[in-house]
Amino acid sequence: MMEEFEMTLESIKRMKLKKLVELFELTESMNDKYIPTVRSWLMDAIEEKNPGGFNDWIDSDCPKDSELRKYVLAQ
Repeated sequence: MMEEFEMTLESIKRMKLKKLVELFELTESMNDKYIPTVRSWLMDAIEEKNPGGFNDWIDSDCPKDSELRKYVLAQ
């Protein structure tokens, strides 16, 4: 799925927060040598767009990838 478009750091930085979270969730079960780098870029971009929510997620007892959404997209 990720091969369908070019994923660059610059393209990630331009994405909206909801899209970043969707891509982060999508990459959770992917097993490619570039996925750790892409996930790192996604987390950096998510943190930049919502530092408070991102830090709350990191500081939670056992941060699970599947719970990131509720911290950074909470209304």
